[in-house]
Amino acid sequence: YAPPAAEVMPLAELRAAVHLAWASWSQSQHRYTYTGPVLPDLIHAVTVAQAATEGDQRREVLRVAADLYLLVRSYAKRVGAFDVALVAADRALTAARDADDPIYRGSAAWNLGQFLSNRGHTEESAELCRGAIADLSGSDNADPVRLAVLGGLNLLLSVQAARLRDEHTALRALDDADRLAAVTGETDHHWMFFGPTNTGIHRAAVVLELSRPSEALRVGERVEVGRAGSVERRHSHYLHLARGYATQRDDLAAVHMLLRADRESPEDSPLNLLMRSTVRELLARETPTTRPELRPLAERVGVA
Repeated sequence: YAPPAAEVMPLAELRAAVHLAWASWSQSQHRYTYTGPVLPDLIHAVTVAQAATEGDQRREVLRVAADLYLLVRSYAKRVGAFDVALVAADRALTAARDADDPIYRGSAAWNLGQFLSNRGHTEESAELCRGAIADLSGSDNADPVRLAVLGGLNLLLSVQAARLRDEHTALRALDDADRLAAVTGETDHHWMFFGPTNTGIHRAAVVLELSRPSEALRVGERVEVGRAGSVERRHSHYLHLARGYATQRDDLAAVHMLLRADRESPEDSPLNLLMRSTVRELLARETPTTRPELRPLAERVGVA
């Protein structure tokens, strides 16, 4: 909690600081190193600004607060601080509701849904997505930000439906996201990175979740993942391709994809459970062909 005598940061400066933290988190190979140290001071600054402002200016501060807590949730989840991630997701949704902004409510619901999904609360995440989609569906159809947030919610819903083995809902949500992405193009509204690239990444992941690795690889190999503005999205896509190849026992291709993921975000690799489990599986059946690259990777991610 912020000290009561702390100086109020000007709104424009506060917004710029949160934007810079998000840019470091989404685009840098060293995103943990650059982002983590700035978060405590930003939380203090937002807390002070919320207490010191009123009216329309406070609504703007609440929007900035929601953006910040989206980032805190993402960071905390990946370093395993799940209690902090839950608090941050709740604060983001509270700030969005207090700002009375339906688009921010949608992005905050997506944020909380990500947390629920990560902790295994698949049905609750899917239900949250459905409610947020319904909340946004009656709004302005021409607003590109609204369409992008709606698309991100559909992508998250598709993953949850696939985990629940509800293939019809999963594919319908993907199709809805595809239609929205055709209108929005590539976007980074609320740092959700919605667009044709991310829908392609999610389609491959959903098909893999539905236990169709050959189709997942066929879809995933056609995605121009370099267009994704998010390091995390590129890292995740390569991991899903690696998982698909490993399932088909094409270990050389799997190792190649793991190495590409590691190059995208070396700080993510030791923290990522899918990376670690896939490396363990490949180690159990390593060959002289895979060993020279697989063993050093296993050392780096801590599973040698």
